[in-house]
Amino acid sequence: MIWVDITNLPHVLFFKNFINKGMVVTSRKFGMLKKLLIRHGIDSIEIGKHAGKDTKKKLIESLKRQVKLAEIISKMDIDVAISKQSVEMPRVAFGLKIPSIQMIDNEFAEEQNRLSVSLCSRIIVPKALDKRLLINQGADRRRIKIFNGLFELANIRLFNPAEDVEVPEIPGNYVLVRPEPRFASYFRGSNITQEIIDELKKSHDVFVIPRGHETYNGARALKNKDSLNLIYHAKAFIGGGGTMNRESALLGTPTISFYPQDLLGVDRMLIKKGLMYHTTDPKTVVSLIAELSKPDLRKKAAAIKRKMDDPLEIIKNEVNNLMIS
Repeated sequence: MIWVDITNLPHVLFFKNFINKGMVVTSRKFGMLKKLLIRHGIDSIEIGKHAGKDTKKKLIESLKRQVKLAEIISKMDIDVAISKQSVEMPRVAFGLKIPSIQMIDNEFAEEQNRLSVSLCSRIIVPKALDKRLLINQGADRRRIKIFNGLFELANIRLFNPAEDVEVPEIPGNYVLVRPEPRFASYFRGSNITQEIIDELKKSHDVFVIPRGHETYNGARALKNKDSLNLIYHAKAFIGGGGTMNRESALLGTPTISFYPQDLLGVDRMLIKKGLMYHTTDPKTVVSLIAELSKPDLRKKAAAIKRKMDDPLEIIKNEVNNLMIS
């Protein structure tokens, strides 16, 4: 039996075409994660919760989750455990002598990586990631599996855009904003989302996909919606995080990152290929929107995607290898 641990919202789209009825799925209480799992028809056992930004609370909740996972998983006949940058899964799997596969595309998430990479049987990473940082964080270079592509390719692989967005009152010429990952333990940057929105609203209709229950002046919050369809139809996507930025870039929507820290290797790769742009200056964001052509980016994105490996196939191969060995 395969165990999949889903701890963050973007992981639902990644795993939804991998999970089948013969697998056990665990999750945690975190924002709209449960609703998103249900929406995509994934049954999960909810164990533990996200603790917000407080370091001490994060540690305590993570330890509590490990105990509960150990109690439940130890009663099951698990052959392989899989997650995407989960802290708890590799630790529980290692303790129970279960082979584990961890997907990592954030080489700067040192707090999570140091607690997990040394315990994993396989670590699957995009070619663009700086694997030297993972090795410095404790990863065994012999266990690192590199593939040519991005994990987000799995998120959008079967996406078929609707003719229009699902919210009728949204105008056709809108921009979509995603705030910084302010709850993540690795996030040390400043929150400039409101400054970005203040500049955008002067010339655009602005909608925001919030991280939690926060609100922003001058932008309407869209919750529990089909984010890929919203991104696809937007005039531009402006993101302070990572996953949605990369989904947008691969969909060929004009994508501007305002991530305020060191850029991940996967993001630098998309910037180099001309599918993503980066600035933390609000006025530059607005000027970039006017310069970018969606039709041209759609063609460029399609050509680049054709040359990428399917990350789900990489995972399936590694699962088979571990189950045979």
